[in-house]
Amino acid sequence: MSQTAQTASAAGSADHRTPVDTKTARRRTLAFANFDEVSQDLDRLEAAMNAGTLTNTGNWTAGQVFDHTGKFLQFAYDGFPSKAPPPVRWIARMMLKKKATETEEPLPSGFKLPKQASALLPRDGITDAEGLAFLRQQVARVHAGEKFTRPSPLLGSLTHDEWLTLQRKHLALHLSFLDPGNVGAG
Repeated sequence: MSQTAQTASAAGSADHRTPVDTKTARRRTLAFANFDEVSQDLDRLEAAMNAGTLTNTGNWTAGQVFDHTGKFLQFAYDGFPSKAPPPVRWIARMMLKKKATETEEPLPSGFKLPKQASALLPRDGITDAEGLAFLRQQVARVHAGEKFTRPSPLLGSLTHDEWLTLQRKHLALHLSFLDPGNVGAG
């Protein structure tokens, strides 16, 4: 796992600051080869939370990041409550599906979810601990061998392996805004 800390010195939750341009925000370079690496990073983030040293450079609190990424995992198992309009899905399948599911190229930051995808937004007021517990529940489903079977609301039908790639990349994107520093490293 590549994990070069590039995080700015802004500490704590991001909800009290001016909105950050997440396309240009400093963040960790992060990639996960498998879900064991995801779990290891969550352990580091939790240790930093407990030590009071977790920093972030995005617009969501750690709890909100965990909640959002947990929802994306959950919906891939249980079904998404909505999907993108047909023309958007067609264009996305043609232009994005291969890049999102077959390459190791990171997902770009700075994407704003449309209103019809509001179910993926994090819950207001969720604590860091609540968000982390929810995300860990969903990651446990991956470790238990449960298969992703639901279509993507944007990319349509995906194989389980395509979902795994997309999920790892989505987690790396969002968790890259959270920096545990040296807590729990090693």
